[in-house]
Amino acid sequence: MKKILISAGLFSTIFTLAQQPHWSYDGKESPEHWSEIKGNEKCGQSKTQSPINIVTLKTKVDKNLGKLNFNYSTGDVKDIEDNGHSLQFDFKDGSFINYGGKKYTLMQFHAHEESEHTINGMRYPLELHFVHKAADGSVLVIGVMVKEGQENSYFEKLKVFKNLAKNSKEESDIVFNPEKMYPKNKGYYTYFGSLTTPPCSDNVTWIVFKNPIDMTEEEIEEISKHLPKSNNRPLQPLNGRKVLSTK
Repeated sequence: MKKILISAGLFSTIFTLAQQPHWSYDGKESPEHWSEIKGNEKCGQSKTQSPINIVTLKTKVDKNLGKLNFNYSTGDVKDIEDNGHSLQFDFKDGSFINYGGKKYTLMQFHAHEESEHTINGMRYPLELHFVHKAADGSVLVIGVMVKEGQENSYFEKLKVFKNLAKNSKEESDIVFNPEKMYPKNKGYYTYFGSLTTPPCSDNVTWIVFKNPIDMTEEEIEEISKHLPKSNNRPLQPLNGRKVLSTK
């Protein structure tokens, strides 16, 4: 009986995945049309969408903003995938952060070229999104801007991805602590927004570090090979939301 239930569950999962609507960054399935695709209506209806342009002079310094407490010491990348939308690194269970009295488990991180968020209208060559999820379903995403500069020796731990074929997946077992990729100065902007890809769920707390990290031109190009051209969603209106800032 147990085997039958498992098989039925797998069949249901496969069927569900097969029925997921396709979306893209160009053509008839581009961001301008996401809300027309069944299941993605929030992309056009919600007033708290991401990404946004962060205007530093209009942010409000909040001395009471919580500290980001990282618990990434057991971070382990279980697989690396070129999923057709981005280059995604999935984590095994165990890594999390505590923020605002809530525990958020690290799920994955992926890349966007060029950056999705802009700061004072400036767009960086890359933006990395570290996606975390809490038990209540709420999401926290840490956005890290990447500028061209010195070699990022820590990112080279993930060089296995360089051998990926397009739309393929590579299993891995790489101990990886994302905090070592983050900027040393962890001042940040925060606001309430959404996922920047369908279904554009708007239960997301965004943490965008003020300072970028460095990668060489070659490192940026290696990542870009696995990304669609310009896999970034257009900027969304702020609609009266406040962007808070650490001091």
